[in-house]
Amino acid sequence: MEAVKPIKTVRLRTFFLHYLLLLSLGTILLLGGLLGVFTLAFAWGAVLPANYAEKEIAVFKEQLAASGADADGRAPDWLDYTVFTVDGKPIAGNLNRKDAAQAWRITRQGDARDSYFYTTARHGQQLWIFRYTLTPQYASSLLRSSLPNPQLLGILLFVVGILLQAALLAARFGRRLSERMAGLQEATENIQRENLEFTVKPSGIHEIDEVLASLDRMKDALHASLERQWELERSRREQISALAHDIKTPLTIIRGNAELLQETSQNEAQHEYNSYILRSAADIEAFVQEVIDLSSLQAGSSPQASLVPTADLVAELELQIKALSSGKGLQPSLQQEHLPESLIIQKELLLRGIVNLIANAAEHTPPQGSVALLIRGDAAASTVEFIVTDTGPGFSQTDLREAANQFYRGDQSRGASHHHGMGLYIARSVAEQHGGSLSLDNVSPSGGAKVTLRISVPAPRRDRGLE
Repeated sequence: MEAVKPIKTVRLRTFFLHYLLLLSLGTILLLGGLLGVFTLAFAWGAVLPANYAEKEIAVFKEQLAASGADADGRAPDWLDYTVFTVDGKPIAGNLNRKDAAQAWRITRQGDARDSYFYTTARHGQQLWIFRYTLTPQYASSLLRSSLPNPQLLGILLFVVGILLQAALLAARFGRRLSERMAGLQEATENIQRENLEFTVKPSGIHEIDEVLASLDRMKDALHASLERQWELERSRREQISALAHDIKTPLTIIRGNAELLQETSQNEAQHEYNSYILRSAADIEAFVQEVIDLSSLQAGSSPQASLVPTADLVAELELQIKALSSGKGLQPSLQQEHLPESLIIQKELLLRGIVNLIANAAEHTPPQGSVALLIRGDAAASTVEFIVTDTGPGFSQTDLREAANQFYRGDQSRGASHHHGMGLYIARSVAEQHGGSLSLDNVSPSGGAKVTLRISVPAPRRDRGLE
């Protein structure tokens, strides 16, 4: 594993200032470009200066003063005006009635609260009132009618240009920052997935690289710690497995000799004591076998999954449930629903887990009770459930939470006595190795226990249907 490679880095504030400088430079260029365009528009006559209307009105007023005839109709089309009689009756012009009345009131009463400027000219018995603004205007009447005035248009273009430039720079900045942050995101995702065999990639930003360096050190420390834990766990499993195998040899000798003694002539007390030895040896053998099975599961030494005919698996389970039920006079039953013709499973491992469930149910079911196994597939043929139910006392609330944990021996509700707290744990481990789960429940209304071992398997063929 490599550490963060030293490369040239920049501070995060420098990274931000770079884009702020680009935004400022772009704003200056935008302003300069707009000013240049308007300067050219003024030079080419496409845009008229702000006082152009005022000058044109002054020229026209001089023409009116010099003219002895009615000059109505000679005013430029783009001028806003109205011609009144001396008593205030509009007789000509291009202002509408409301604007004409307002122009008359402003010029006669001196009410200048308006965005326009007004000027008047007397011509015989007529009073000409002109309305104008001191803002640039387009030389084209079409542009004047379809666009805001050049001054407002310039402001709008400037604002839109800044917003567009800011959006483009923000997108570029976000993309580059995401690229710089990619190494940090990749490192955290690898650590989250417990994948510590990766190389931290530097970002080129000082603050982010400091975080990456810390993550790299944490990764190395975590890797070393996990290696020590894995080694200790592996050593512990090996020791437990070796111890279990070592116990089997003297235990076999004890059981063998006890069986030989059982065949000899014994009085009642000797026979009873010998029976104790045989039962205890059987309990120890069962416990040792569970320890060996558990060590094998944890070490991952189970065989690879293979294609197994479902009928063969069902037949073996039927034999097991009958054998485990016969000793206590229990009524066994096995049903199957919607099963595929074959399953890709670790057969021996799965059998071991299901048999543990059946044995656990048989142990806690009183004589003349019943133990049932339902093997059920789903419509999509992606999961198979092995549901074991019994007519025993069921699980307590504590059992429902803890019974599948290792070495849990239960409370008084299930009458735990001869089991070692590993059967359900092994079954859960088997289910998880098959991509499934184990769940505990009670059967309503009888109150017996219900354990569901669910596995996820690919089904090569379609369902056989209810059998």
